[in-house]
Amino acid sequence: MDRTEHIGPEKGLVTAPRSDNLAKDSLRTAAIYCLAIWVGVWLLFLLIRFSRLDIRVVPGAGPFMLSALAASFLAPVVASALAVASSIRRPRVLASWLLLGCVLVALFVQALVFLNSRWL
Repeated sequence: MDRTEHIGPEKGLVTAPRSDNLAKDSLRTAAIYCLAIWVGVWLLFLLIRFSRLDIRVVPGAGPFMLSALAASFLAPVVASALAVASSIRRPRVLASWLLLGCVLVALFVQALVFLNSRWL
């Protein structure tokens, strides 16, 4: 007798989540990762600023820091697009709205930092 005959939904088989829910949750997860990258890059900037390390003598640090600056600029923008898409696709989920609020605060802080910088 074949064992596959007895396996089915009536026996309590756990099924995979629908692809719709997976796609909607992955938007929120990607936005969280963008915010985590943004925080990590700014913590790196603060660590370099308040340490005794002179980054000008490190070879290859210029392109790395320029790409980190670009990532810190683009991460909240990408996170806001993903958070808005997540909030539109699942408007009744509180986590999507909370994430959208966090992203808007990150964009506000980003704008304040770039507008108040003397080197721009």
